[in-house]
Amino acid sequence: MYTYKELTLVTDNSSWWKRIKYRKESANFLYKQRRLGWRFIRKELIEKDSSCKDTRTFYKYFLRKKA
Repeated sequence: MYTYKELTLVTDNSSWWKRIKYRKESANFLYKQRRLGWRFIRKELIEKDSSCKDTRTFYKYFLRKKA
């Protein structure tokens, strides 16, 4: 029996220093979740509108944990 969790994290940006910042924050968060027993299943890109001026790229992460 597994418990499932979905997370939305920022992993990319058009600016090089923001890309490093967001990726580092997401990696640290996923590392903490892994230490709590959550395991990575897959990730999906969240498509954005062409009218949106936000340059961040969002991914949806799917995790599972033995209950």
